[in-house]
Amino acid sequence: MKNSKIGFAIVVLLLIIVSFSCKQASDLKAFTEANYKLQGIEDLRLNGVDVTDKRTPFDFRTAEGDSLLSAFTTNNLNATTTLFLEVEMKEPEVTRSMQITNLEWQLLVDGKETLTGTVENPLDLQNGLNELPVSSTVTLAEVEGLQNYEGFSTLTTLIAKGKDVRDRLVFRIKPTIKTPVGNVTLPDYITVGQPAGS
Repeated sequence: MKNSKIGFAIVVLLLIIVSFSCKQASDLKAFTEANYKLQGIEDLRLNGVDVTDKRTPFDFRTAEGDSLLSAFTTNNLNATTTLFLEVEMKEPEVTRSMQITNLEWQLLVDGKETLTGTVENPLDLQNGLNELPVSSTVTLAEVEGLQNYEGFSTLTTLIAKGKDVRDRLVFRIKPTIKTPVGNVTLPDYITVGQPAGS
């Protein structure tokens, strides 16, 4: 009798694990196929310096400029911000969630990889609007073994001129997702689109 109860408990436990794994696999597929749109960024700081409203070098205090220049030339920049990311699922009526354990990102300017980084703090995603406080490394991308100063220069020039740069930029992400069998990194980058009407 005791052995049959243990056997029944094991069967129930296995069924729970299998059903959870199937749900996780379904969620993983749904998030891979979802549309991602960046709705906004708040409180963008580089190495603690608020750069949200900065447009020219003259907008920085001397100490801020010196600190950022030093971090920039040594490729030792870190960004903190809050991202508002809209996740549009193909079946929005189904409640889904996903924990990202690591997030690689790329910023392309005129189709060329310019800035890259990694978010290492866990992020919980769900269908709908996600408010994500992130901390990330910021590194200049390399072209043939050399840092891509040209792309970064193009980006800063466009910003300094006060132009709308959204049509010249592409933001891409590659998440690593927590699953019952371990972390899984998506094989390809996902392009994050612009919100409707932007």
